[in-house]
Amino acid sequence: MLTLFHHPFCPHSRFIRLVLGELGLDLHLVEERSWERREAFLALNPAGATPVLVVEGQPAIPGAGVVAEYIDEAMAAEAADRRLLPQALAERVEVRRLMSWFNEKFFEEATNPLVTERIYKRFMSEEDAAARHRPT
Repeated sequence: MLTLFHHPFCPHSRFIRLVLGELGLDLHLVEERSWERREAFLALNPAGATPVLVVEGQPAIPGAGVVAEYIDEAMAAEAADRRLLPQALAERVEVRRLMSWFNEKFFEEATNPLVTERIYKRFMSEEDAAARHRPT
């Protein structure tokens, strides 16, 4: 059984839900409000960020890129026509470059500020919102 700790408006979580849906994999979704910093969730991912995939008998798998590659290697290998990464090395490098750009740069410069202002702050306490803007 696959369990995905995610937030519905987190683009990284949405990416992994799309990957899992693309392969038709069954999973249990657990909504995680990462700004609440739950100890049980921090035990799975000390960075406190979604998504985190939990597979029975395996350590927790945190981060969109790591989760996507795990799914491709462990669960899509037998479905050659539906693999997420191409066979050729240069093509895999390009897919990873684009995935990194979207999941890191685009997220930090566009998605994160918009989603935080318009969605997350509706659910955050004032203390959580202030802590999110403090330098770490």
